[in-house]
Amino acid sequence: MKIIYKFRKKIWSFFRFIIIFVTGFVVIYPIIYMISCAFRDKNDMNNPTVVWIPMHFTLEIIKETLRAMDFGNTLKNTLFLCIGCSILQVFSCSVTGYGFARFNFRGKNFLFAVVIMMILVPPQVISLPLYTEFIRFGIDRFFTVNLLDSMLTMYLPAMTANGIKSGLMILIFRQYFSELPKELENSAYIDGSGALRTFLLIIIPNAKSIFLTAFLFSFVFYWNDYYMSSVFFTDTKTIAIVLANLENELKMNLFSGTAVQISPREMIVWNEAGCLIAVAPVAVMYIFLQKYFTDGIEHSGIVS
Repeated sequence: MKIIYKFRKKIWSFFRFIIIFVTGFVVIYPIIYMISCAFRDKNDMNNPTVVWIPMHFTLEIIKETLRAMDFGNTLKNTLFLCIGCSILQVFSCSVTGYGFARFNFRGKNFLFAVVIMMILVPPQVISLPLYTEFIRFGIDRFFTVNLLDSMLTMYLPAMTANGIKSGLMILIFRQYFSELPKELENSAYIDGSGALRTFLLIIIPNAKSIFLTAFLFSFVFYWNDYYMSSVFFTDTKTIAIVLANLENELKMNLFSGTAVQISPREMIVWNEAGCLIAVAPVAVMYIFLQKYFTDGIEHSGIVS
């Protein structure tokens, strides 16, 4: 029996190694290829001997891509959007999730079913109603204003727990708050604290990790968002919008017009450089906050 047990253990270890190796390769391969292309000359793309290590290492592709993306202003707009929306969404979704976790009220199950539908329904379904609402926002015959190409088109949904992936944020907070001991609140209620004060002074300090996890999730969702931003923004540029139109931006800013013909194979170096520039800030943020992020994931109910 011991021999069979050891044999099974070795077989499982072997297959586990294969699974981890294949999964790691699938994740790491595009990252390595992206870095390799971003620092090579465009002529290296036509050289069959160049696979991973550039023959002509250069930073010009990165510099040209940064200039074409107008990276300074684009990064400022994106950070202003992501940080503001993430803070508003985390607070509104945390209050909503706390309400579902701790209070009983009429229609609770129905409203939570609506939250689940928010996760399942794609944003394309509500984009047109939101567009028509924001183009004449207000009360007809009294006051209306056009909010298109304004950050308010993203701030207002986030403020009311209707932002990007807000249903997932509410679910995460509900799962986390459901596991907190009720003695924390009961002791505060005995001392005369109301529900809101208890939430602000007792619950939030004891849930820092989940708040940070939700903030990171929300930040990445808004950072990567192209569809909703492109619906509401015309002149405002974000990282995702510029990256989606990078080829046109390159032709307009570097190659003196859209009529210039560039080999699709050579264009890869600028596209990969743009992807690297878009990924780098989020990757750096994750590296510094990884410990708190994984701790929040473990306690959020997302994994078991």
